[in-house]
Amino acid sequence: MITYYTDGSCSPNPGPGGFAVIKDMQPAILGGEKDSTNIRMEGKALIAALQDAGGQECQIYTDSEFWINVITKWSIAWEKGGWKKKGGEIKNLDIVKEVCPLYRKSNATLTWVRGHNNDPGNELADEWANEAREQLKRGEAPAVPKADQDAQPAKPEDLVGTYLVQGTTMQIATVKGDQPWVCTVYYIEKNGTLYWLSWPARRHSVEMTAHSKVAITIAIKTDRPVIGIQAEGIAGVVGDAAEIAEIMALYVAKYGQGKAFYENFMAGKNEHLLYKFTPTAYVLFDEVHYRPSEARKAWRIS
Repeated sequence: MITYYTDGSCSPNPGPGGFAVIKDMQPAILGGEKDSTNIRMEGKALIAALQDAGGQECQIYTDSEFWINVITKWSIAWEKGGWKKKGGEIKNLDIVKEVCPLYRKSNATLTWVRGHNNDPGNELADEWANEAREQLKRGEAPAVPKADQDAQPAKPEDLVGTYLVQGTTMQIATVKGDQPWVCTVYYIEKNGTLYWLSWPARRHSVEMTAHSKVAITIAIKTDRPVIGIQAEGIAGVVGDAAEIAEIMALYVAKYGQGKAFYENFMAGKNEHLLYKFTPTAYVLFDEVHYRPSEARKAWRIS
């Protein structure tokens, strides 16, 4: 199944406008109008995505609730009424009459995403819609540069590195005998190693001491499309003072707290310990950068 993100941009509004279609997390189609509006550009982007899909099963994400309502609800009554509505004319009727038949004949699912809310696909569509608008302002025909057309999807290893920095909490799975246990902690990442603070008496800390092989999972994006990381590896206590100092500086910078831990640790007064997880294998589940059937990427670390 193909995944699309679409967006439109107009500045000033009304004014020169651009739109973008992101296909499987790569910029695919740009377009625009010299005299347009945000709404027109968002509609044009949906038309372009539907035309590109050509009837294939696809998922289209848009931050325009307006166009989803037009396409799936309002246009049905407008068409029955001779393309008229109570309260006045139907604005952008040319786009309405083009996009609605395309959608009805398509095998597409429309899904709303909140704009400017750190959704990677939506942010990418917004970036390229702005680029399309700027190309139009420069007198150019909006188009994706060939270098970007030929760009390869990001490697799973690179994506995991980015996501680990973005995340804040992880779940740690430990085991005692035949009974597993899961605990949630705040973590810090450095060069692929994950660190966290814990009391030695906590259940997961005790179980790690007896059995150092553990697994972790981190939810990066929980609404569709989903992004998550799983890993297996070795966990243990950090005893090196220089390593503790370095990690706690990162902890304070990320969470705004933890400075007292290092001071108390050096004074021998801290009940917490610093733990670390060194991964030996990763599983990335990423529906943003990969099609759902290909979203699971697993590999071992040499």
